[in-house]
Amino acid sequence: MNSHKSGLIKDKADFSFRYRYETFRSVLRKNSMVLQSMADLEADLNFMRQSNVLIRNPVKRLVDESLLMVQELNILTGDRYKKLYDAVEAVRRKIFSAFKTDTPSISSPLAVLIGSEDIIDSRLIGGKSFGLAALHRYFPELVPPAFTLTTEAYRLFIKENGLNKHIRMLVNDLDVIKDQDLFNLRVETLRNLFLKGTVPETVCDLISKYALKMDAENSMLWAVRSSAACEDDMFTFAGQFDTQLNVCASDLKSVYKKILAGRFSDRAVRYRIHHGIREVDTHMAVLFMPMIEPVFSGVIYTCDPLNPASENMLVNAVPGLANEMIQGKKEADMFSLSREKMPKLLNETQALDSESMQPVYSTHPSESVLKEIAGISFKLTQMFGHDMDIEWAVGKDGKIWLLQGRKLQISKAEREPGGGAKKKNIPVIEGGATIFPGRAVGPVEYIKDEDKPALEQKGAILIVKQASLKLALLLPDIGALIVEKGNPVGHLATLARELSVPCLFKAGEGVLLFKSGEIISIDATTRKIYKGTQWDDVRERVLVRINSGKKRISSGALYDLVLKLNLIDPNSSNFKPQKCMSIHDVIRFIHEMSVRSMFSFGDSQNRLWRRNATALKTPIPIKIKLLDLDGSVEEKEELDPLHVKSIPFQALWKGISDPKVIWDKRRIGGTSFLTPDLEEQIMGGTKGPRRRKDTNYFIVAKDYLNFNARFVYHYALIDAVTGPWSENNYVNFRFRGGASTRDALNRRGLFLESVLRLSNFEVNRRGDLVTSWFRYNSQKDSEDALEMLGRLMACSRQLDMLLTNDEMVKTYVDNFISKNFRAFA
Repeated sequence: MNSHKSGLIKDKADFSFRYRYETFRSVLRKNSMVLQSMADLEADLNFMRQSNVLIRNPVKRLVDESLLMVQELNILTGDRYKKLYDAVEAVRRKIFSAFKTDTPSISSPLAVLIGSEDIIDSRLIGGKSFGLAALHRYFPELVPPAFTLTTEAYRLFIKENGLNKHIRMLVNDLDVIKDQDLFNLRVETLRNLFLKGTVPETVCDLISKYALKMDAENSMLWAVRSSAACEDDMFTFAGQFDTQLNVCASDLKSVYKKILAGRFSDRAVRYRIHHGIREVDTHMAVLFMPMIEPVFSGVIYTCDPLNPASENMLVNAVPGLANEMIQGKKEADMFSLSREKMPKLLNETQALDSESMQPVYSTHPSESVLKEIAGISFKLTQMFGHDMDIEWAVGKDGKIWLLQGRKLQISKAEREPGGGAKKKNIPVIEGGATIFPGRAVGPVEYIKDEDKPALEQKGAILIVKQASLKLALLLPDIGALIVEKGNPVGHLATLARELSVPCLFKAGEGVLLFKSGEIISIDATTRKIYKGTQWDDVRERVLVRINSGKKRISSGALYDLVLKLNLIDPNSSNFKPQKCMSIHDVIRFIHEMSVRSMFSFGDSQNRLWRRNATALKTPIPIKIKLLDLDGSVEEKEELDPLHVKSIPFQALWKGISDPKVIWDKRRIGGTSFLTPDLEEQIMGGTKGPRRRKDTNYFIVAKDYLNFNARFVYHYALIDAVTGPWSENNYVNFRFRGGASTRDALNRRGLFLESVLRLSNFEVNRRGDLVTSWFRYNSQKDSEDALEMLGRLMACSRQLDMLLTNDEMVKTYVDNFISKNFRAFA
């Protein structure tokens, strides 16, 4: 009866562990699938609105899977984490609320007239058209007639040419591609797909219809401009997309394709990546406007960006078209006017030829015209409630036209860098125009106007003659920009302000005298340039700004509720169910706690199930038996280690059986008086680190290993999952105890900690208790980590008896890392 009862208890214990293991494996399987689903969802959110059924359905499945994983975690832990159900339910409610706020419109027009009632929002007609429509609302007589092909027309073009799959394939992972040639090839391929595409017939008809409304004879020339969603909004996209001028009516359809293709210029794609803007958020609308033949044209800033505290307005003007001025190819005359209802002309600065120092232009806008432009612009600032960046033109008849309007982005002046003593150096260059304030220290790099933009090292101080828009690609990676000439209202100046790059224009020829690679310091706020390092800590701060500048692509509420990871540190006091704010948080918490559960399980289990263990045949003086969980161990009385079909076991055994490590009894002075049994009890004896009657047990499966070795005076525990899915892989190791003094035990703990850290483990040590983990690594790296642990166990046994002083710890660490295992004999 007692024998039968004992057998039932053993079977129950056997089943209990197997059940726990299968539950744990189920959690890991779901974890792999969920993480893959989240990766797919993140990619999809870059291309689709969250209301799309292809977004909604996967999100619903993620919620369901997370609930199942919560249930399995509670099975593993005896319902320890019931509060996790409430956390998932709270996130679920917020997700479904977010779905309701993002319902697509029933129908959207393919084309609209600027100023018409059917304009809906900037997502439909794009930022540039939306800004023009806003100007039209207040000054309809000053805005030229124009029409826009909407983002709906763009989506129709994509659909009818079957470009969606190509865009997703070629855009995916562009943010991590370091090969510049591969990056350029990808975006060039995309541009060519657009250029070879066919404009839908309905869109062609609308181009013809609206063009004829404005020009019945088809004799006018047109300006065709980008108007992407997000453009001229929170981000300016200044100069990132294309504009085509003087376009014949017969060419409007082909030019339309060029503007669409311009979405995928190198600079536009990098701009989106840097700012973390989703692909779906910058669909392209295109603005069509009849050309104006201006006598003068330019840009007005209703707040002088060179001196925001002055309360002045800044007007830049050139004869004819302003496009080359805005691109930084042409100098402009600058005029400062008072910022009031009836502006006064305060100052003017004529563009001068660098060689003759004579005025570049023989004619200039009259004072009355400048005042009228400034007066209109001042009214617009009052109507909009913010400062404006307005492109204007004056026709041959003296009429003023407003061609573009957007909010003027002027950042607050950068605070003075803290820390680091200022050196008493004299500036070698003073003067210029501050485009964005701030300090930078770094090596000089020059790029000639004709050169292809390329940067040798991040954080360099870039010096150029002209403020060419092609330099925009480099702005996120430079410490500062110094321009010999430069136009403060050009696209490059706008981008420098937007990216907070310390920047000085009109710095003069003296900046060309620095040597390439020479370290210089610039204070763009006070317009001073020094040789050498002027501030000790500024260069490091510059590199921090550059390395943290790139933003992760986000998609608002849904991204935050599903994909955002808030629970970063598993050792933090906030790592608990109540702090799970997203599905990703829930999954992260479940994975961490399920691994901890398995790690501690072997510690607390009684070992009745060992009756089913298989002995391991090995020349190593260690008694080992195996418990099989999934058919990884053949049913034999004694099994060769090479026949165990377990990835982590084989990796660990490779280290344990390494012929270079020594498992024989160590020669330790002062132990000759001990009896064999007592010596074996304390030191490990001739049969390994356990007494003759004791056995080490391994619980194994194809990709799982639990090794719980209880010694008389210390214990070691290894728990590992090793397979092709890096997100599930981990190696946990714990070691404690010994037979020596407290100081000697602490020294062995320090030895283990040092070796583990040098082997890329994370370690927590408290005295002689060492807990370490190696997680989320490839199968190869995880196998290498287990192999190292096999050697480490051999070398560290009885080591507490040898470490008689602190210096010996470093000596033995160096011996282990250099693979001098004989030193441990």
